[in-house]
Amino acid sequence: MGGVRMVHSLSGKIDEPLYTFTEAARYLHIPISTVRWWTTGGSYATAEGRKASEPIIQISGAAHGPRLSFSNLIELFVLRALRERHKVKLGDIRKAIAYAERKLGIERLLIHPELSTGGGDLLIDYYGELISLKRSGQIALKAILKDALKRVCWEDELPIRLFLSVPEREDRKTVFVDPRIRYGKPVVQGIETSILSARVDAGESLEDLARDYDLPLDLLTDALIFEVSLARAA
Repeated sequence: MGGVRMVHSLSGKIDEPLYTFTEAARYLHIPISTVRWWTTGGSYATAEGRKASEPIIQISGAAHGPRLSFSNLIELFVLRALRERHKVKLGDIRKAIAYAERKLGIERLLIHPELSTGGGDLLIDYYGELISLKRSGQIALKAILKDALKRVCWEDELPIRLFLSVPEREDRKTVFVDPRIRYGKPVVQGIETSILSARVDAGESLEDLARDYDLPLDLLTDALIFEVSLARAA
C-alpha cells in the first residue's frame, strides 16, 4: 500500500500546474510561440483556407489561466530534442506517438521511461516509415533522443527531475527542476538559482555565498551562468 500511495503522490506532484508559458520557454530555450503551439494548438493558412492544428501536449488548467506542469515540461523537453535537432514534423510525430502508445498499451509515452528503451525505438522506427527516413537517420535520431533522456531522472515509472542546460557547459548536470523541491523552480543542490544570482547582484562575493550555502564554487558559477541565460531570453 505504501508504494501505491507514493506513486499517487508523485503523480500528483508532476501534474500540478507550476510553470507559465514564459517560464517553460526560458528554462528549455524554446520560443514561447512554439510552447503555445505545442500545448494549445493554433491555425495555419492553406490553399483551401485556414486549418486548425490540435495541441500535441495536454496541459492543466488553473483559475488564472493555463499553466504547465512538470510532466508537460518533460514532454516539451523531449519534443524539443526531436524537433530542433532533427526537424520532426508535429503531424508525423503525433501519429508515431499514437502508434507506439497503442502498441505498448501505455499513455503519454513522452513522460514514460519506456521512451528511453523499446518505446523510443518503436516511435522512431514508425516515424521513419511515415517519412521514409533512411536507416542512418533513424540511428542518429535514436542517439539524439537517448542522449537527451539522460537528463531525466525517473522514479516509479514517473519523471521526477530534469537537469537543465547550462550554456557553454552542456556536459554538466547541476541545475535542475524537481516538482518536490522549491515548487519546481531551477535549483542547485536544492537552492534556487534566482536567489544566488540576486545576492551576487546585491554585491555579495562568490566566496561568501559558497560558504553560506556550503556550495562548491563551480556549482555556484553554473547557477549564475544559468540565470544570465534566462535574463537574455527574457
